[in-house]
Amino acid sequence: MNEELKIAEPSGSEYVVKNRLQPADEVIHGWYRFVLGYPPHLVREYLKTLGADPTRDWVFDPFCGTATTPVEARLRGFSTLSTDANPISVLATKVKLSWDVNVDEIRSSLDDVLELAAACLRRVHLNPLAEVTRQLALFVPRAVKGEANDTGLTANTFDPNALLPPKMAALIPRGFISKKPLLRVLALRYAIERVVLRQTLRDFLALALANTIVTTAGNMGFGPEVYRLPPRDDADVLAAFAVTVSRMISDLETILTKQPPPSPPAHVFKDDARILSSLERRPSIGIVMTSPPYPNEKDYTRSTRLESVLLGLVKTKEELRTLKSSLLRSNTRNVFVGDDDDTSIKDIPSVVRVAEEIEERRRQLRKTSGFERLYHRVTRLYFGGMYRHFAVLLPRLRPGARCAYVVGDQMSFFRVHIKTAQLLADVAIKAGYEVEGIDLWRTRRSTTTRQDLEENVLILKRPDTTG
Repeated sequence: MNEELKIAEPSGSEYVVKNRLQPADEVIHGWYRFVLGYPPHLVREYLKTLGADPTRDWVFDPFCGTATTPVEARLRGFSTLSTDANPISVLATKVKLSWDVNVDEIRSSLDDVLELAAACLRRVHLNPLAEVTRQLALFVPRAVKGEANDTGLTANTFDPNALLPPKMAALIPRGFISKKPLLRVLALRYAIERVVLRQTLRDFLALALANTIVTTAGNMGFGPEVYRLPPRDDADVLAAFAVTVSRMISDLETILTKQPPPSPPAHVFKDDARILSSLERRPSIGIVMTSPPYPNEKDYTRSTRLESVLLGLVKTKEELRTLKSSLLRSNTRNVFVGDDDDTSIKDIPSVVRVAEEIEERRRQLRKTSGFERLYHRVTRLYFGGMYRHFAVLLPRLRPGARCAYVVGDQMSFFRVHIKTAQLLADVAIKAGYEVEGIDLWRTRRSTTTRQDLEENVLILKRPDTTG
């Protein structure tokens, strides 16, 4: 593009609405969320903007995260396809879209899980309910309080070191969880894996445990980067888990009351967005609504590391490396020697200029560390990876299909302004798309410069070859 696209900017009052998570959106969406995810009402807005038709269009989210797009689209009658390379995202999306799960079985399983977990904790000399707080006790099934009968399952084989060996524990950032809450989480994981045989039910309870790890057990805060909070000696993990499961069951019953079965099809795959092999032999896509990573120094695997490791989704350094290699290159921590995504954007002047400006700024500042030397390369690899994504997606779209990409500007690399939406527009044009416009939907304060940076919605279209 020779000139920057004019960005459609909302009014001040619209900014407030666009940034707020509306109370009604907590149903299902609140089961597990990323702090940087966009709100569900944005999906509703752009389904209308893009002219989506549930009788015709499959809705696809190639970076599905915690399922904001597929859940909201399915609630409105759309069939959905979702992919993500991160296993915790795949788990969250599958569970949030499993509306045919048997809630009576979940209730029954919950009592047995809590009973066995409580027995495991007594085995390691911990009271099932922490001493630090008891306000949740009134809402907890009797099994946690030690008043239920034996499930017939034994806690004798509960071994925290077997569930979390030292090499696996080393993957967790230091200080992200204290010893007693950790034991409580492992007791619940052990109980879920032994009590629950049906995979859909096991996944449902595993996601509730992921929520509990983030909100109750861990010493983590998000603002927007993940950071370590002062350590807590203990936490009522079992009580919080029980309340979370009960809330999830209530949410599911609410949805099924409003939208009785059968629900529209919803398919979820673990896949690299630059490859999308899972879309082979799938229906043509009519609408894309997604938010890919931004080019910055945020390690997206670190934000979900605690729950990913404690649930056994990532067990070794090798598995973590494999996960990072399947992600879009957006930070120096997932750049590898053999990466060549940047070969695709050598002839896009706008991207090349930004990368060269970053490298020139590094030289001027005399920055010589290994990660600083990679900043310009991350930028090239990021936009090259997005070119690969656009290129493999295009033939999966029906003629006239429309796409909305929610992306944010960045100044993470020596405060060089990366206008992500504008640059991705150039990349998309090379890949064969028409650019219909860029909407400004909110701003956010940069933690580095304290300046307000734009988050935009880039609207693309596959040319209508039928003319």
